[in-house]
Amino acid sequence: MASAFWKGLVGVGLLALAHAAFSAAQHRSYMRLTEKENETLPVDIVLQTLVAFMFTCYGIVHIAGHFKDMDATSELKHKTFETLRNHPSFYLFNHRGRVLFCSPEGPNPTPTPTPLPSLKLRRLQPLVR
Repeated sequence: MASAFWKGLVGVGLLALAHAAFSAAQHRSYMRLTEKENETLPVDIVLQTLVAFMFTCYGIVHIAGHFKDMDATSELKHKTFETLRNHPSFYLFNHRGRVLFCSPEGPNPTPTPTPLPSLKLRRLQPLVR
C-alpha cells in the first residue's frame, strides 16, 4: 500500500503541471495581444514544468511498488516443466467424454449434470433404426 506522502506528492506534481500549462497558455495569449511572435516561454514556467514532472514521476514510481525483473529465468526457475504452458482458463469440462465414459447401468445414455465417481470406457452401440 502506498503511503499518503507519495500520493500527496503525485497530487502536488499534477497540480503544478496544470498550473504550468495554464501559465503557458496565458503567456501565449499575452504574446498574441502584444504581437510578439518569436519569444520563448519564460524560464520560471519551464522550470516549474520540469520540477513538477519530476515530482510526479518520482511519486508514481514509489506508489507502483516493487518492479519485476526483466530476466525471465527469475520467475521460471520455480516452475516445473509440466506447469510452464498450463492455462487453467482453457480447461473445458463440458465435452463428449461425459457420454463416452459414463457407466452402462443407466437406461438413458444422456449426460447427467453430476460428475460420475468412476469413469469406465464403454463400447459404443451401433445405431439401429
